[in-house]
Amino acid sequence: AVVSTQSGHYGRGKKANDNMLDYLVTKLDINQESHVLEIGCGKGMYVNQIAQRTGCKFIGTDLSKDYLDRARKMADEMGVSEKGSFCCAALGEMPAEVTENKFTHILAMGILFYGNPILDKIFLEIAACSDSSTKIFVWDYSRVAEWSECATMNRHLKLPHPLLTKEEFLEKVSESPLEVVAVEDATKYVIPGYNIMAGECKRRDPEMKVLTNPLCRDAFVEGKIAYMYYDLKLQ
Repeated sequence: AVVSTQSGHYGRGKKANDNMLDYLVTKLDINQESHVLEIGCGKGMYVNQIAQRTGCKFIGTDLSKDYLDRARKMADEMGVSEKGSFCCAALGEMPAEVTENKFTHILAMGILFYGNPILDKIFLEIAACSDSSTKIFVWDYSRVAEWSECATMNRHLKLPHPLLTKEEFLEKVSESPLEVVAVEDATKYVIPGYNIMAGECKRRDPEMKVLTNPLCRDAFVEGKIAYMYYDLKLQ
């Protein structure tokens, strides 16, 4: 059978998503007894699918009310709306409905780089939602080159501040109530996914006037930024 480019991209993208779900559920041992917080959940893709797969309870936070509406709709469609809730919250400004809980798992996936200047405050909030058994998983962009060399890539991220290096991020952790369990450079895992996104973006916008995902892909390939996995816990 002949597979179209678009459906081929979809199939590979779906496989990458499923692989990430498998990784999270297995690595973090998320199960029916778990209570998961996802910070910056966006449209709820991961937290809803984790809840559907495991039966866990959850809370998802995001700053975008539009994204949260979509997350709630997805939860309804996936039959997990009774398992959890979504609330509007900026990084470093978690409401009481979040901070009054102690979660078994806290996920911050591709979001904390937006809050690099206030990581100390964010880590305090994460600590407040944790106990000694809480598993905290962060994946985030990390700067490898000088920030001045990342200007083209930042057309995609649109950050008003420099990305932290891995060493700078770890120093912030060391100054917080959290500690590092493990660190992994996951760049090699995300480049194939960015290749798929870059191909689809260039198909839609050959002159790259609007879509900017390939700019991030190129920065990964050129070694200017990395994608890091951090496993943390409460001290």
